[in-house]
Formats: sequence, structure tokens, C-alpha cells
Amino acid sequence: MDKPEFVYVIYIQTTAEKLYQALTDPELIKIYMGGYGPDSTWEASAPVRWKMDPDGEFEEVGQRVLEADPGRRLSYTWHTLQPMHRQMFDFASDEEWEKAVRERSKVAFDIEPAEEPEMGIKLTITHDGFDSPDSRMLEGVSGGWVAILSTLKTLLEGGRFLDEPA
Repeated sequence: MDKPEFVYVIYIQTTAEKLYQALTDPELIKIYMGGYGPDSTWEASAPVRWKMDPDGEFEEVGQRVLEADPGRRLSYTWHTLQPMHRQMFDFASDEEWEKAVRERSKVAFDIEPAEEPEMGIKLTITHDGFDSPDSRMLEGVSGGWVAILSTLKTLLEGGRFLDEPA
């Protein structure tokens, strides 16, 4: 049986270049990820450091860039569950936690023109490599990516965020 995956497609009124920039530019990432998120040189094999707290520093959590093709594709390994996730996901036992922290997944962003030009750019995110359909990381990223990509779409399409004055 294949490992479970999360796949989500969203259409954004932007260019492939601007979308790729938003996926890799720390100032833009800070906006649509709420102060959290990745930082890297975005070259193959480069580390992807992660900011787990908006007021914290970027941390090395074992992530690496797998593929970086500007305007087309970005892929990197994903961090394992971190200590902050234990309470967030309410692990019942030490055994369950120890098994969960060994899981290593990866995420890929595929950028391509939409099937109809007026739809803009098609972004497909595939987050895969989960050990089981009951994966706590799969559970977390399934809701997390939808929220993040919705905010990314708002940013790139020039929309207004709720915390901005009218």
C-alpha cells in the first residue's frame, strides 16, 4: 500500500515568478505564514531552517531542499514533530510519541499555467511520505496548508487582511 499524502490545488491570479518568489522570500513568507515559516538559500541540498515561534529564531530541524526550479517547482523534506507538537496533538503515550517523531515527510509545490489563462497560475502542493493515514503530522498539515495557501492567495492577489484597516 502506498503511503498517504495530502494534495491541494489552488488557482492564483499572479505570475509563476511572483508565486515562486512568495514561496522563497522571507519577508513574504513572514506575512502569509503569520511570522512562522521556512528560510533557506533555496538551492538543492541546502538546509531549510524553520521559525517555530514568531518571536523566536530560525532553527535547524533537519529539513533540506530537494528541488528548486524557479517558477516551476520547489520541494523540501519536512521537519519531524517537535516538542511543541506533543501537547498540540495530545499524544496519549510515550510509545505513540516516540513512533510519531520518527516520521519524515516531504512537501512539493508545483507551479504551472492554469488550464484556462484567465484562471491565472495553478499551484499544486503535495505533502507526502506519511507512515499511515493516522499520522498526526498529516492531520496537522492537511488543515495548515489550506489556511496558509488561502492567505498566500490573498497576498498575491492584492487582497486585504482582517488585521488591516479598511
